[in-house]
Amino acid sequence: MENNAFNNDQLLLLLEKYSKNQCTEAELAQIREWYEQLDISGEKTDALPGSPEAAALKAAGWRAIAPVTPVRKPFYLRPWFKAAAAVVLIAGSAWGIIYRNQHRSTFISADASIIQRRLPDGTAIWLNKKSKLTCYPGDDRTVSLEGEAFFDVAKNPAHPFVIHTERMDITVLGTTFNVKAYKNDVSDETLLVSGAVEITLREQESSKIRLRPNEKIILHTASSKQHPTTFYEVKNSVANHDSTLNETLWRENKLVFSHETFEQIAVKMERWYGVNIHIQDPSLKKLLFTAIFENETVDQTLTALQLSAPFHYQINQQDIFITK
Repeated sequence: MENNAFNNDQLLLLLEKYSKNQCTEAELAQIREWYEQLDISGEKTDALPGSPEAAALKAAGWRAIAPVTPVRKPFYLRPWFKAAAAVVLIAGSAWGIIYRNQHRSTFISADASIIQRRLPDGTAIWLNKKSKLTCYPGDDRTVSLEGEAFFDVAKNPAHPFVIHTERMDITVLGTTFNVKAYKNDVSDETLLVSGAVEITLREQESSKIRLRPNEKIILHTASSKQHPTTFYEVKNSVANHDSTLNETLWRENKLVFSHETFEQIAVKMERWYGVNIHIQDPSLKKLLFTAIFENETVDQTLTALQLSAPFHYQINQQDIFITK
């Protein structure tokens, strides 16, 4: 089979099936054959197929997204194939990781599952559902985040680690902390677990906010559509009896509500379960809930919440309707 036997759509379809562990033996054989014949010399004019330079190019692309704990042993696919839509669904991406070779930036995305990865500088990350981390070429100490992630940053006093979000920048040397910055949320948070971080707000770049362990900054956006403004507050996060913090329990696959309104937890549940929640009575949006769930279905979670507040719900496929 020649490499050009596939058109782009057929190739991407096969790679997507492989990422979901859905390939037949015949399809796996096709991918292996395509992979072995793939020529990456077009990526760099002096890198000949089979040369040390070509091998280095291949290795560099995969080191950027090396898993902390591999799920299974994959055969790796070279990402430098000549396709018009330069998108490769990575082998071994059972967790929903997507790699795009676009201007040489690396995108790590978590969709329906929490994922763990180790960045090239040694920093370990946990990425929550519906989140995306962007890593930049030539700078393995700078990333951008949309969503929520926990960082265990490798120490390097000479080169601070910087996380950019839409509304703030976080600068650290070597520390552990949690950042929540979903695009459509009314607030962003950074919680420091250990070490030290410095926060720079995009709208107040002259001021620097330093956090101490177990402190978190909450950045709110005012509801005015004509003149949206932001303000922040710094709070202490109270550890549980086992020294864990509620804000980081999502890494253990636990869904946590901590004195939050129904409107707030509905957003969390939508991301967690991949559903759409419609609260049809405005008075229900202000109901407060505190709970921790682990391995429960969305139906079981809603049933448990009914024990502390009067409401009804109806599930219609991916849509859930909440009524009095």
